[in-house]
Amino acid sequence: MWFDVAITLSCAGCGLVCGWIMCAVTGFDTDQYHETIEKRVENRDGEEISAEQLSQVANRLRDFATTMVENVDAHQNRVLAVSEELQEASDASSEVVLAAVSQLIQSNESMQSQLQNAKDRIQQQTMQIESAERRAETDALTQVPNRRAFDSYLKRRHAEGPGGAGTLALLDVDLFKQFNDVYGHRAGDEVLRVVANVLHSHLQPYGLVARFGGEEFAIILDECPISEAALKIEQARVAIGQLVIEFEGQPLRVAASAGVATLMEDETFESWLQRTDDALYHSKEQGRNCAHRMQGKKPTLIELSREEVSVPNPDLLSLGGAESDEVTSDGTVLRAIEGNGVFASLANRSSLEKSFNDIRSRTQESVSVHLMVVMCAPGLGNSSIRSILQVVRMPLRSVDRIGAIDDSTLLICMPSADEGLARQRGGQICHSIMSLGIKTLDDQVAPVRVGLAEATAGEDFNRIVSRALQEAVSQGDGAESPQSTA
Repeated sequence: MWFDVAITLSCAGCGLVCGWIMCAVTGFDTDQYHETIEKRVENRDGEEISAEQLSQVANRLRDFATTMVENVDAHQNRVLAVSEELQEASDASSEVVLAAVSQLIQSNESMQSQLQNAKDRIQQQTMQIESAERRAETDALTQVPNRRAFDSYLKRRHAEGPGGAGTLALLDVDLFKQFNDVYGHRAGDEVLRVVANVLHSHLQPYGLVARFGGEEFAIILDECPISEAALKIEQARVAIGQLVIEFEGQPLRVAASAGVATLMEDETFESWLQRTDDALYHSKEQGRNCAHRMQGKKPTLIELSREEVSVPNPDLLSLGGAESDEVTSDGTVLRAIEGNGVFASLANRSSLEKSFNDIRSRTQESVSVHLMVVMCAPGLGNSSIRSILQVVRMPLRSVDRIGAIDDSTLLICMPSADEGLARQRGGQICHSIMSLGIKTLDDQVAPVRVGLAEATAGEDFNRIVSRALQEAVSQGDGAESPQSTA
């Protein structure tokens, strides 16, 4: 009797252990798992390899399950054979019983070894799956979460409802196509990497920063009130504009626009995302390089006080009283725009000439280039000149280069800008500065004069600057849009 009990317990214990292993292996429906993988291939470009790897792992796990079933059947057959031998031997001697027990022990030890081996292999495959899942949710270029990870996270936050879902933001690099057109796609890639680093450094502790697609990033902040979240997002956006990315000797300035929104009552996550995109689109319509927050369905400009403007993050930059650089591991230089004077930190004339010549050599003069000069009236104070500088920067694109000829004259290089766009930018600057009401020593003199000149084939940089200066001088009161002098 006691021997029958031992056999029963042996079989039962083996079944339980094997069942546990089988659950670990086949806790999911393999057909359903393959269907999930196929959907991921359909829904995401560039992940066919990862999906194939996951499929291979699933096949291995299914093979493990089949092998384990065969091993369990063999073990149970051995146990039953021993039991039948003992039952047939009615007067089994102690030697027969001892031999049977030895067989059971050997069979159990063999089964235990097979189970442990299967468990180790399953753990290895599980780690491979988890690693593949992480790669499948990470953007290869910027190393931040990708659209798939964002969509999943957004749905989880949406389920928390208004008040608990957090704050959603979309941020877009302004006029990003210009980087690719003028400096090549490698420069565009570097811009995206730097922007991702800035956003991650400022915002990741509060939620999720993901690449939404192309030059657009998505942010979900779930650990701070809406007013604080909007402030942090705007600080991060401003920090992007405070950097100069030196790529292969070219100083690249970046600007970004953003839209921010919180979840409304009974709103779907699709509608939430659409309202946020509407806020971003409104920022684009308002001249870019700004952020708007949705108050219901009405966009409102997010503004920072002087105290709220964050300095460049020390994790990205070496800060100092003068302009300071940090060289990243791949040779990219990040520079904080800081200086002692109003124009002290801007590129000088020779630096802009180098940028101009590089643009012409890269594009083989196939891209039109305009030079703009902004001449400040004599006697203006630093406060007025600083305001003028801010206005001049506002309508500029990401690929435009701004510098200074002297302490009262700005020089802007505008690649890939046609004549109409160049005139529009100049006129916008003139009218915006006039609206500031800046007082000059002579009330009959305008605070600025703007001149434009379009580069012609083979024309010397200094000659183009001279033509732009002459145009500025001839502008009189500077109230009208300047005309391009090709």
